[in-house]
Amino acid sequence: MFAKPIGIIIILLSLLGGFVLMGGKLGALWHPSELVVILGISLGAYLASTPVYIWMRTLTYIGRFFAGERVNKKLYAETLGLLEELARLSRSSGMLVLEKHIVSPENSPIFMHYSQVMKHPSLKKFIVDNFSYMLLNPPASLNFQHHLENQIDDIYQSMMEVPKALGKVADWLPGFGIVAAVLGVIITMEMLGGEMDVAKIGTAIGAALVGTLTGVFVAFAVVAPFVHSVEVMIRQDRSLFEMAAAFIEAYESGVSPNLAVEIGRQRVPPEFEVPRDEGR
Repeated sequence: MFAKPIGIIIILLSLLGGFVLMGGKLGALWHPSELVVILGISLGAYLASTPVYIWMRTLTYIGRFFAGERVNKKLYAETLGLLEELARLSRSSGMLVLEKHIVSPENSPIFMHYSQVMKHPSLKKFIVDNFSYMLLNPPASLNFQHHLENQIDDIYQSMMEVPKALGKVADWLPGFGIVAAVLGVIITMEMLGGEMDVAKIGTAIGAALVGTLTGVFVAFAVVAPFVHSVEVMIRQDRSLFEMAAAFIEAYESGVSPNLAVEIGRQRVPPEFEVPRDEGR
């Protein structure tokens, strides 16, 4: 949780501290007009090139970036615990007893016991949808494993639209920095002729160069690291879904809840390993 703020501080101290050590004055880097041009064009281009649902998901990932990882050991343990409880209930009382829990998980005493799962809407939907599928008693000829894999692929591809779109913005930002720099050069050229103020011309040229610097810096030190962070979050989400799918597919095949838990537990990544006595 503290790694990201520390990383941001190191980036800023490296840029500003290095500039000061070179003999520069921090005020020379502060040009709000350059930021308006670069960040404004970037935001406009992003909004113009993406649908609204990607805007909302981007805000969600920004929140996750600063709030800390949503996928953690506790979420894995709760997911296994929920799946096991649903499996044991259906095995002891029949699949139909799950209907009231599946139809309205928000009012289910079973689901409400697992708060971390309830805070992960996509995971909750995945579990509900697939237990609902089993409730409908599908024929054995349907390949349930293939069905689960297709669902995960669809979820993954949908989530990946956010880093794809942000990656495009990172590619565009240096160009937007050049746009700001060219605008600064145009202003500088207007100062030439007559009684030229060399100090003002130098300041204008410096401001134009800051535009290029800002575009490159924001692209490679801000947006690109965030894009990679989002990709890591999405891969963690995919691993979580694959663990849940392994449990559900095993249980649908007729194995005991204990064995289904073990199969699911073995799909947990090493960094989130769940001991055998957790989640039960």
